[in-house]
Amino acid sequence: MNQFKSKKFEVVTIGGATSDFMFYSGDGELISTGNLTKQKLLAFEYGAKILADKLYPTYGGGAANSATSFATLGLKTGIITKIGLDEEGKKVLANLKSKRVDTSLIKFDKNNSTAFSMILTVKGSANEHIVFAHRGASDTLSAKDFSLNNSTSDWYYISSLPKIGWEGIIESAIKTKAQIAWNPGSAQLNRMSRLKKYLPKVKLLFLNKDEALEFKKLKNIKGLIKYIQSLGPKTVIITDGATGAYAYDGKKYYFMKAPKTKSMDTVGVGDAFSSAFTGSIVYGNNIRTALKWGVTNSASVVKKIGAQNGLLSKRQIG
Repeated sequence: MNQFKSKKFEVVTIGGATSDFMFYSGDGELISTGNLTKQKLLAFEYGAKILADKLYPTYGGGAANSATSFATLGLKTGIITKIGLDEEGKKVLANLKSKRVDTSLIKFDKNNSTAFSMILTVKGSANEHIVFAHRGASDTLSAKDFSLNNSTSDWYYISSLPKIGWEGIIESAIKTKAQIAWNPGSAQLNRMSRLKKYLPKVKLLFLNKDEALEFKKLKNIKGLIKYIQSLGPKTVIITDGATGAYAYDGKKYYFMKAPKTKSMDTVGVGDAFSSAFTGSIVYGNNIRTALKWGVTNSASVVKKIGAQNGLLSKRQIG
């Protein structure tokens, strides 16, 4: 199924692909903690029966969301991920194909189910969400699954990876000499000393503000982004929700304010931003233009339900 003639990709994404179910509730309450790395908690009354609104079946996963975004931008896109030999896996595969993502690099796991998430969005709290995730087959992705079958890619966009074996995946991508864009997940951020050794090989490093604070507890965003960039990545990009996004390339700081828009939910907003930023760079644009692409794409996605709805084409975003 995965055999194909030699191909040239502009971008290949690496990470998870999930089948998602989203639902809304107005019963949750956001609690501020004062903790820099865990600033807010979502609470429900203990023992209460929480009623959920209509259920929305969607698709997600960092690699799948980003691949869909790159393909929508008109880039020749592949994806390296792992799904189960089940009905949900068939749906995930069909969805990617319908978005014009090349699925020939996808691996199949006969022993584990396709990754699955339940996503709770709380009404009246800027529609922020919490994800309850079962990584399933995505968690068995390893370096041995990294294969382009004699094909090449200009860029690898790496999203959240499994707890075990992620270093081998990173090393496999680096060995190809392609450009690396990396949006590390919690499994990588929890192994900070290991993560740092790969940063000098990274062209674009994407973090949200909470993730950036894992590197160093600095309230000053310029000091924080400068410190992270000093660890090796060519350009560091930090997103800060509705405030906007920052970038630093070792020479100049950049900031782009997020457009004001009505939010349906924030699922996939980070993937929409990072993939659009990367896509803009792939097309040869500068950092300021890339920031504009990022905030414009994420502002479009936040108005829709689901991580892959609302993604913009190159014509729409430009």
